[in-house]
Amino acid sequence: MKTTIRHCFTGALLLSLFTPENLYAQPEDHYGEGSLANALAGETLNKWGIHVSGLLDVGYSRNNRSYHDERRKGLSNLPIAGESDEGFELRSVHLFIEKPIIGNFIPRITPLPGPNPEQLSFGFSIEALYGRNAQFARTFGWDMHWEENSPGDDDSEAAKRNRQLFLAMPNVLATAYLPWGPGVTVWGGLFGPAIGNEIPPNPRQSRNLFATKSYSFVTEPGTVFGLVAALPIYKGDSGIISVEGGPVRGINNMRDNNDVTSLIGAVRWRSPNMKTWLDYEFYSGAEQNASFGDIQMPTARLLSTRDQQRKQHAVTLWHEFDSLWNGSIEAVYGEQNGDGRIDTIDLVTGEAFNGAHWWGANASISYRATEKLTYSTRIEYFNDPQGYALFPVSTARGAFNAITAGLRYDLNNFVSLRPELRYDWQSATDDKAFGSARNQSQFTSTFELLVYF
Repeated sequence: MKTTIRHCFTGALLLSLFTPENLYAQPEDHYGEGSLANALAGETLNKWGIHVSGLLDVGYSRNNRSYHDERRKGLSNLPIAGESDEGFELRSVHLFIEKPIIGNFIPRITPLPGPNPEQLSFGFSIEALYGRNAQFARTFGWDMHWEENSPGDDDSEAAKRNRQLFLAMPNVLATAYLPWGPGVTVWGGLFGPAIGNEIPPNPRQSRNLFATKSYSFVTEPGTVFGLVAALPIYKGDSGIISVEGGPVRGINNMRDNNDVTSLIGAVRWRSPNMKTWLDYEFYSGAEQNASFGDIQMPTARLLSTRDQQRKQHAVTLWHEFDSLWNGSIEAVYGEQNGDGRIDTIDLVTGEAFNGAHWWGANASISYRATEKLTYSTRIEYFNDPQGYALFPVSTARGAFNAITAGLRYDLNNFVSLRPELRYDWQSATDDKAFGSARNQSQFTSTFELLVYF
């Protein structure tokens, strides 16, 4: 059954790539998202309230620290995430299939103003992706070891050497709006928990301003499997406040080998005019491998017969100053408990593990120069004293600093360009994270092309 599903999605992705004439099948005053599906089966899809769209994400990148032989392989930009390969990279091609619900909450994103709907509403959301970035979007017990992901699923060095492309389905969830009390929104299945400011992938309206990701993004859970409920607890002159939470199986895990339930949750505030957003989000759960017979690396770096709790907290403030300017500030804090016993082992260092913690902050500001052109800048500080939080992109200890400047130019309704320049450097450490552990700084230039269809 899984093979059939995978082949269906692979076929749909290839069809979207090799039918370019359909990209321009709808009027120019509409965005390109869904244009291909509408051209092929728009009447049927609209009848059922289903939206099908695609996204092609490719990039080209170079840095000043790698050698020629390193650039021929993958991941030579590490510890930078998002555009990890130099040269041309098929970052990802996505297929989205969604039936939105009618309710007072967009799952994983925001509560909505206005009156609460009075009828039940059911929907779903599915995302499949193929490319280099799918390597880190896979989930244990689901797509981690699909045959399309061999041999790189068991041999990360081979995947790096051959720049292997991976197939993943990081979102397969059902959604519902229940008109009970203030209105309850529920979603369950496999999904990205949206803990933090940046949310993969790159839909047009996302807060992902840059081709590369922040260090804070690397520490956040990629996927979870579970059930979450959300409801507004206040609507009034001071805005909207909502809460959400629920049990999940673990980080990037449908088959958690320590068999302990974890918890995710959030509190969100929106100003009355929806121009200011404040989010607090968290994850808490045991993250260790229970035995040598079932090692789930790189998601779980510890081995222990006792629960070792991991916690992640994120606070994000976003504000629209006017029609031209907006900005955001994100702060993160995390910790991985370790009891220090001889049989609680860090599988990277081979030593008894007695705990790690990390923290960071980043701020960005954007200026919309024209309807099609937006400039953005981001600064970041991230401290990983034990060299734990950024694994597998880095095991270097100490602080990371970064300045990123870029722009987004919407060439038309279907194509967007995102070039950027980025400078990273380390501080308060003797470890070297860049240029295959030769340097403490790196300058990177990246050009990203996004095609919506």
